[in-house]
Amino acid sequence: MERTADYTIQGFIYQFNKTLLEVLNDKDDSIIYIEGIVEDIEVKTPLITKAIQCKYHEASERFQLSTIYKPILQMMEHFYDNSGSNIEYRLYAHFPSEDCGTELKLTEEQVNIIFKSNDKKYKKMIEKLKGKVDIKQFIKRFTLEFGASLKSLIDDVKTALISNDLPKDSIDELFYPNAIQMIADLSIIHQPDQRKINNSTLTKNLHLIRKTAVTRWTRSLKTLDIILKTKKRQLNSNLAKNSRLRYFLISESSVDNFNEEIVTFITDYLNKYHYKEVHDKTPIFCIECSEEVFHSIRVRLHKKNVKFNDGLVTDAFFDKNKFLIDPVRAKIGKSLYVEFLLKLKRYDSNILGILNEYKCDDFFVFNETVPEELDLQDINLEQVDLKDIKQIRYIMGMSESYE
Repeated sequence: MERTADYTIQGFIYQFNKTLLEVLNDKDDSIIYIEGIVEDIEVKTPLITKAIQCKYHEASERFQLSTIYKPILQMMEHFYDNSGSNIEYRLYAHFPSEDCGTELKLTEEQVNIIFKSNDKKYKKMIEKLKGKVDIKQFIKRFTLEFGASLKSLIDDVKTALISNDLPKDSIDELFYPNAIQMIADLSIIHQPDQRKINNSTLTKNLHLIRKTAVTRWTRSLKTLDIILKTKKRQLNSNLAKNSRLRYFLISESSVDNFNEEIVTFITDYLNKYHYKEVHDKTPIFCIECSEEVFHSIRVRLHKKNVKFNDGLVTDAFFDKNKFLIDPVRAKIGKSLYVEFLLKLKRYDSNILGILNEYKCDDFFVFNETVPEELDLQDINLEQVDLKDIKQIRYIMGMSESYE
């Protein structure tokens, strides 16, 4: 299962890189659709639409026509349903046994071999097309291009980024991961007509980027080590400041071994960034979890003698005013007494209103998405989508290694 998941992720990364390369190398500034109506990538010009489907078969020892029956039938079905449209169909597929850049033209004989397949997955499409589709016209519009390996494709993308006047010394750590994330973000937009980009828009947006994206897609890249080191350096600029109000949103479903790690993570943060007299802004930790888990966290923090303000009068009654009060702080001899070290709240409508009304300086969201209800105006948002708590500790400067 893990191997299958890895291949699936690689397939998406391959598609995103091929999309990026098409956009970056397009000097006509054509509109390019990601996850288009027809295929993975659609390059639209006034005269023709080039529809590209990407397939990554790194594990295949050699090329076999049967491996690509499905994309060929899918393209042929679209051609049959849209025979009046001027569309060029291109299958961009990597097989280690085939030379990158070589092309294969489909023959009528090969199409008839596909129609003889007994695979149940293709039965409906074959019944719809066999004896009805104009095979000669389809194969004129169809090309199989054998694609580069993922590594070579990534190298080509980085070269193309430099060719589009993006600074070479920031490609690996800043522009490349953010470019991948931009394509990934576009690919999940619901409306097809909004999943579009062109060269000028992409490069303009990249030039404005100042933070490295750390997401489910960029953490799958070979350059993850560089990305994490860069993110650590970027976060340090604000984490190094003593008087800074910080909010944290951590989801139970977004971090591996959450229940085992969350209490230690909170206490380690306090020991690193909230223990001096000059640390005068009490952080708020919002935990997106079940009531049972939240109760357990409170008990475990209590057992570690970590004092917190949860705003609860009883387990069922939350008092906003109690939650908002600042802790009593006093110097007793050489020791600093603080009534409580953090504010702790389960993420719900009560805390949402407080977060929006009383703005922080830095908002750390350790989640795949940022809740739309959050008002982030005039706030430094740091969204980090890392499953591994060791990696989160590392970029937060709480450890020197994530191994």
